[in-house]
Amino acid sequence: MSKFGIGAIALVAAVLLGFGARIGTQTAHAEVDGTVAIGCEFLARYIDGDPDDPTAAGDYTSACDGITGGAPGAGEVGALGDALGDEDGTLEASDFDDIDMDANQIQDGGASWLDEILVFAFVDNDETVLFDAGSGLTVDIHLDTTGASAGAGTDLNAETCDATDSIDLDCETATLDDGDGVVVATLTDGTGDPGDDVDVDVEQADDPDTVSTQTISVVGAPDEITLEALKGTIEATGSTSDFDDCLEESDVSDAGTIGDVDKTILKAVVVDDDGVELTRIAVDWDVDDSDVADWDSDSGEDADEPKADTGITVDTGDLAGIGQFLVLCGGTETGTATVTADEPTSNEDASVDVNVVGAPATIALTASPAAIACDGTQTSSVTAKVTDSGGNNVANGTSVEFSVVALGTANPITTTTADGSASSTITPLSGATAGVVVLVTAGDAQASIRIDCSLPIPTATSTGPQPTPTRPGGIVGPDTGNGGYLGQDGSAGFPMWTLVALALGSVALVAGGMVTRKVSK
Repeated sequence: MSKFGIGAIALVAAVLLGFGARIGTQTAHAEVDGTVAIGCEFLARYIDGDPDDPTAAGDYTSACDGITGGAPGAGEVGALGDALGDEDGTLEASDFDDIDMDANQIQDGGASWLDEILVFAFVDNDETVLFDAGSGLTVDIHLDTTGASAGAGTDLNAETCDATDSIDLDCETATLDDGDGVVVATLTDGTGDPGDDVDVDVEQADDPDTVSTQTISVVGAPDEITLEALKGTIEATGSTSDFDDCLEESDVSDAGTIGDVDKTILKAVVVDDDGVELTRIAVDWDVDDSDVADWDSDSGEDADEPKADTGITVDTGDLAGIGQFLVLCGGTETGTATVTADEPTSNEDASVDVNVVGAPATIALTASPAAIACDGTQTSSVTAKVTDSGGNNVANGTSVEFSVVALGTANPITTTTADGSASSTITPLSGATAGVVVLVTAGDAQASIRIDCSLPIPTATSTGPQPTPTRPGGIVGPDTGNGGYLGQDGSAGFPMWTLVALALGSVALVAGGMVTRKVSK
């Protein structure tokens, strides 16, 4: 293949890979050194530098009134650097990876914090920073350490860190021209309408060909809400202490959470009147019986705070995507819990029932077939029906263990229930004669079943009655079977060699008789 052909293929591959990367991520990290667009409310729990502190109303105000800087490690930029990502005190684009969940949405006509979004630009020199927003949005850049605004603007200098010109909010020193860190702008919905996508380009004057672009989507007000549960049946935790542990340890960010039989994940999705799934929308949760099921106020990423595109993938992605997520724990009692999610702006709500059952109490076993030839190859399938003390199917995902007491194997040895049932394939070894016993365990419940070894049935060499041989009438020679001398005659009766022998014998007798008469004369 020519060099030109190879180069063309490489170019096409690069374009396709670039396109795939673009549609697969929601946050552009191209050079300025990079930009991040994020709703201010997602910074509330980090704005004081300690993400473990309970979020207070003042934290939302601090995060949404403009991001301030100051001396190294000081101000809100310094606090975010201490609390986000690697928590090394220096704020970087990668520090936002775990919380950038808003899909860059601004709500048309929404509350003050919903119709704006912050854009962080990360710079590495002293050149002028340009924020260029398309039609429909306005740009407001905060200039000093108090967060005072210069008003709408798109072209401001990020070079110094003195008291009058500190747009670079993460200075290594308070006085030098370092241009080392962060420039923050607030974008606000202006004339944009729901359905509009507006590009915001950020660049520095010394490299106008290198641009970082954020696409901001203008959406409408909440209109409808839906609610679904990843698992409709879960197991009660039983004791109060276990219930408390479940609540404290629940984390919707951990995909492994859904593997726990006593938990499920709920997802509420709010859409506008165009059907667009909305981010940055908080919902109110309620359960009708908290003894049957409940959640902790911190199950997830603060369950009572706005949620968005979390990037969470649970159970092969069934509930991944945009929505507000909640981890629900089975309580100390069994029954049915009705969970309701309410979107207060639209007064719309949705409900879902979650069944809470007990631990395994009874195992009913069946083997199909019940008897097989134990030759090391034939198999039987053993199915376990597992129920709680009330006769209810146990929760999906309940662990069940199969073991053969001797002279056999089980595959799989450990599996989980679906609709209360789990199965394993049993193979008795060829040394088994009477049968094999299969022991099945689920929780504290146990049961066993025997697979019998059937004896092999002898195989007949031919079918139907066999004819009885008959001999022809009169005096005959010995029956030597068919085939003739050397197989030359296949007819019934005397074979040819027998007739020859008799003829020779007769000649000999006649000759002997003649000799005897001559001697006697």
